[in-house]
Amino acid sequence: MTVLPDSDRPDSKRRLPAMPLGRRPFLGLLGCLALPAVARPSYAATIDYEGRGSEGTALGYILFDPDSGRAVEARAADTPFIPASVAKLPTASAALALLGPDHRFATRLLGGGLSGGGLSGGGLSGGGLSGGGLSTDGVLRGDLILQGGGDPALATEGLLQLLDQARAAGLRRVEGRFLYDATLLPELAEIDSGQPWAAPYNTGAGALSLNYNRALLSWGRGGRGGPEALTVADAGRLPLDSVTVLPMAAGGRFPLLPDGADRWRMTPPATGEAGAAWVPVARPGLAAATLFRRLAAEAGIALPPPLPGQAPAAAMPIATLDSLPLAELVRGLLRHSNNLSAEVIGLAAARRLDPAVATLGRSAALLQGLLARQPLDGAGWGGLRLANHSGLGTGSRATPRQMAALLRAGGPALWDLLPGEEDGKALPPGIRAKSGTLAYVKGLAGLLTATSGQRLGFVLFIADARRRAAMDAALDRRVTAIPPDARAWAADARALQSGLLERWVLTY
Repeated sequence: MTVLPDSDRPDSKRRLPAMPLGRRPFLGLLGCLALPAVARPSYAATIDYEGRGSEGTALGYILFDPDSGRAVEARAADTPFIPASVAKLPTASAALALLGPDHRFATRLLGGGLSGGGLSGGGLSGGGLSGGGLSTDGVLRGDLILQGGGDPALATEGLLQLLDQARAAGLRRVEGRFLYDATLLPELAEIDSGQPWAAPYNTGAGALSLNYNRALLSWGRGGRGGPEALTVADAGRLPLDSVTVLPMAAGGRFPLLPDGADRWRMTPPATGEAGAAWVPVARPGLAAATLFRRLAAEAGIALPPPLPGQAPAAAMPIATLDSLPLAELVRGLLRHSNNLSAEVIGLAAARRLDPAVATLGRSAALLQGLLARQPLDGAGWGGLRLANHSGLGTGSRATPRQMAALLRAGGPALWDLLPGEEDGKALPPGIRAKSGTLAYVKGLAGLLTATSGQRLGFVLFIADARRRAAMDAALDRRVTAIPPDARAWAADARALQSGLLERWVLTY
């Protein structure tokens, strides 16, 4: 049963539609939402408030018992909203179920021998691979293969560990090719085609990813030395040879423009200043391999330029690096909302259902089908669409009731991983949730502990569909800036969200 906040009619079962909120009533409602339990807004006041809204902002939510699924309070619970990064919750839930919380992604360094111009088993001079070691002269008479296993958090430090293992095993020289194998998962140049070209959150994705598939384009103070492309990790900043950045004449409308895959043109900074910009990496496997080659050279192992390839079944292991357990990767994913991590983890999970899945849309549909098998009250699962695993873009739709069911499907294995912060700022005490934000879109879903000690689940969506659609229709992929009024809207949405959370905590 759905119970609405109505001090005059506490037994009301009527479900209210999504509320259109103009900016003035949007802020005005905050006074009602933040009141303690004894002063909840009346049904009549809500209707009056709704009638004054004119700018198209809609509010939908559901507050529920996470164990039974019983709705405690709801508004527009069966209205579809763009979930944004709240969609990472079903991705995490399905991955934990299909792969297991202890699953680890392995990045491997393999040796493949040459036979008639093709690959065969690992071959090393003086007897080849034996018991995991190399021959005494340390020469690999075959191909060296860097094989990606889908680790979304692979960083420069991981490549250095692989090199340390290889050197400890005796590897000193490679006579064959240097291959990178990213075939475990499909490699995609971007997540969503409706994003600006230079959006660093819209990266390429694949089985061999590095440093979250972002590059830092940096220009020295005053434009000295020309721009350079760097990959950044705790191990430091290093040149990223697979990304090219060229100078561009100043004075144009756009200071940063693409010039092909992983090729950029950048204007110099103003006199006396340094310039830098993060950009997405579209060819993650090549980026990881080129950095590995550079690190190997510094370690005294010369490698030829990397080529794409696939390791043969008989390839012999030289070094292996395991990722953190999936549960810890998911904890970081939910906290930092990294889109690449969501897509790679989601693809790996979907391949357990269909090893041939090759697109994000198909992959997300597989996980959606798995999670949506359970019965659902209200309007059911109709209209649910997960366009990808991260929620990036406006192609996904979910109602508050549907997202609540997806959150419940994760159970304690997922709930225990929810962060207590949003965008780096702590949520109110007792609230752990995943947020989602796009221009004119705001969402939050998770668990709260009320002042009574009762634990409740909640899903909250706020959106201005009209302004979001207009923004998408006018998309210019050269433009990275968010409209100023979208920033003001986001501030109002955050305030409304805070008021709702405060009232729920105080009321129940």
